[in-house]
Amino acid sequence: MKHSMKLLPLMIGSLLASGAVFAQSGCEELEGTPPGLYTTTDEGRTILIRDDQVIELGPGDAGFADESGVKCIERIPQFMDWPCSTDAARSRKFATYSIEDLPEGNRPREIVQRYFEVPEVIEPIPRWKEGEYHLLLDQDDILQFSSDEYWYHPASTDALRDVRRPKTLLISLYVGVNKVVVDQQHLRVLNEEYGGENIPVVFEFNDSNVVPISYFGPNVSLEEVLKASMERGINVDSAPMWELGDYNIRPTVEEMRKYFDIPALEDISPERRQALEADLTDHGFDSKPVFVTILSGSESMVVDQPQRVAVAASMGYETIPVHLTIVQPDILVQRCGPGTPAGFGQTSISGETTPPGGAVVPPGGGVTPPPTEPEASDS
Repeated sequence: MKHSMKLLPLMIGSLLASGAVFAQSGCEELEGTPPGLYTTTDEGRTILIRDDQVIELGPGDAGFADESGVKCIERIPQFMDWPCSTDAARSRKFATYSIEDLPEGNRPREIVQRYFEVPEVIEPIPRWKEGEYHLLLDQDDILQFSSDEYWYHPASTDALRDVRRPKTLLISLYVGVNKVVVDQQHLRVLNEEYGGENIPVVFEFNDSNVVPISYFGPNVSLEEVLKASMERGINVDSAPMWELGDYNIRPTVEEMRKYFDIPALEDISPERRQALEADLTDHGFDSKPVFVTILSGSESMVVDQPQRVAVAASMGYETIPVHLTIVQPDILVQRCGPGTPAGFGQTSISGETTPPGGAVVPPGGGVTPPPTEPEASDS
């Protein structure tokens, strides 16, 4: 069965398709809880628009709107934070500690061991897109975790150097498969920026059923990802900066047509088709991949821009960069902190779980980049 759904209103979808991205320059402290509209985001993006003001909220962000305008706010008001005080949230959440609790010495290794062996994670979570970080580390401290694993693909080398990308290195940890994954392509860029020293680093702690896309091997299909989520409860980690073209997989046009209602060209208005062709000619998918959302538990997927896929195919694209999002039953408590999702056991990732007695920190080694994939043709 094919599934298609418009995830955004037409106007917002048009803004995204045209490559226009609006993001707040910084969040404000809100005194008290004045009357107005409050919003927060658990998955994907929320866009607030009032007159010519546009605020884009990512996962974990919060916004406020009243007669004076719209703004991003620093903290979620307590009355909106009710999911995190529930028994469900407290029972799923890993134990926590602060960065100040770490002993001197090899602190990165200590962070990894605590995550794999207890598991416990650091709080608070840094707002890395705004420059916050856990530690300043030299290249040698980071390379002890190098491997050939990866959880996303950047659109291009230029996208890694884009001024909009935070100059912060992400190290993503996956307790379900006992893996530490360094964003090694970005590390090469940051080494030039910082001279290999005092690189701001953020450790990302993932739920126990989340895996990097490299878990599936090269050239993974959309069908493989869907079956893993539906049949085994295994979900893929999201790409960090979709607004710069970061994506997880690149399925073929034929596979996209298998799962979604991709329209025929004659069913797209000439004006819309012309606009999409112009955008793809100028930007390709570098400004935004196609979003595919897997609705966990419903055995279905939705796509946000089927017309864009159709036009890309007519222009010679054989594969489509796709950003994957998984919507799970416990979506409200996911932002309360990483842990074991509802209905998911620590041993559910067969053959890849943390062994009894705790995990072994991966040994060091040379930096191996993710496998390169050919750029889609825009001719």
